[in-house]
Amino acid sequence: MKEHIVVVGASHAGVAFLDAMRTHGFTGDLTIIDRLPDWPMERPPLSKAFLYDDSTPETYFLRKPEWYKQNNITMRKGQEVTAIDRAGQNVTLHSGEVISYDKLVLATGARARMLPDASGLAGVHVVRDPLDALAIKDAVARSETARSKSARSESAGSKSAKAIVIGGGYIGLETTASLRKMGLSVAVIEAADRLLARVASPQISQFFADLHKAQDVQLHIGAQIASIDQKDGAFSGVTLGDGSVLEAEMLIVGIGVTPDMTLPEMAGIDGGNGVAVDLNMQTSDAAIYAIGDGALCAVSAPMVGDMPIRVESVHNAQDSAARAAAAINGHAPPEWQAPWFWSEQYDARLQSAGIVPPQGDDVTAIIRPGKREGGFSCWSFAGDVLHSIEAVRDPAGYMLGKKCLDSGRTPTAAQVNDPDFDIKTFLAG
Repeated sequence: MKEHIVVVGASHAGVAFLDAMRTHGFTGDLTIIDRLPDWPMERPPLSKAFLYDDSTPETYFLRKPEWYKQNNITMRKGQEVTAIDRAGQNVTLHSGEVISYDKLVLATGARARMLPDASGLAGVHVVRDPLDALAIKDAVARSETARSKSARSESAGSKSAKAIVIGGGYIGLETTASLRKMGLSVAVIEAADRLLARVASPQISQFFADLHKAQDVQLHIGAQIASIDQKDGAFSGVTLGDGSVLEAEMLIVGIGVTPDMTLPEMAGIDGGNGVAVDLNMQTSDAAIYAIGDGALCAVSAPMVGDMPIRVESVHNAQDSAARAAAAINGHAPPEWQAPWFWSEQYDARLQSAGIVPPQGDDVTAIIRPGKREGGFSCWSFAGDVLHSIEAVRDPAGYMLGKKCLDSGRTPTAAQVNDPDFDIKTFLAG
């Protein structure tokens, strides 16, 4: 009988796994189950172009619907898995249907964190899946319609709608840039002493702070929230710790994500901050694998101090999917790469690789001018070791830095700081 592999979760990791299996000749049965009702979509555009352009969801499908049919993949959209029976090797759907598996791949990802005081209020949003982004687009459209009617009735100009974004990480700042492009007045509240404090160097943080200020975004950095304000069950604003009140019609909560451990915990699979997996993405149950944002391989994960961290990125989704497929199917796994990320805000594109080291006495960040006007790269060292490269409007600098990280050939901080030092020649040996 043909082996049946069931995948739970149809985002980047789940779809990449299916692709890798078929590409490498797997002829067994593949079923993918997802709680969302539409075909799987790319996630990065949800906080960027998808919010402010007029394209339909089809533009951002990870694969066209016919791809699943051509590759003999059974897609179960709008279906929630409610239980895993490890002994019987089957999963139960919310409808009561039971599906057997020989191998089970969990690609359930992570869920957006929510502020308890904001939960359930009208006008409060997160940006995690397509339904979240569609809800924001709909809210902005309804606000514009209401303001247009009000302006006509009052024979006065319409003021821009107001939005507050809590969280100065990539999702929060990307959404802020998109809302500004849509014409909304936006304020950003960040508790840390700088934007992007967990994920970027201070130099990159300052660049994006200046960029948003130039776009008339109100930045409240190092600010504490005293209360989330409401009126008749709808969000109305935020009171800060210093007593100042920010009024708004919409709140975007962008304070990070937490791994979705609902199914693994119900099934008794080992984990904590993510499903615990080995180098092959195999869990404590030999028939079950976990990939994507919700999986953590402590052996290979980047370290912050003495703590292994989950990497939440498209690259990690694709890489972990490829490793699980290789382990199950028996083909060669992909070569190791430094984790990479990207962000787009207004006209600036950031490309980064590696993990920015926590600030300390031995951390040095070198700014190197790029070839394009306004482009530069930031190279972060801890001691003599290169840990990350961040490049703004500088794809050539990014590629050179990434190759250094991938190959393990590290120039010194002094060499990077020398404009005459040719990194390309250095990499060539």
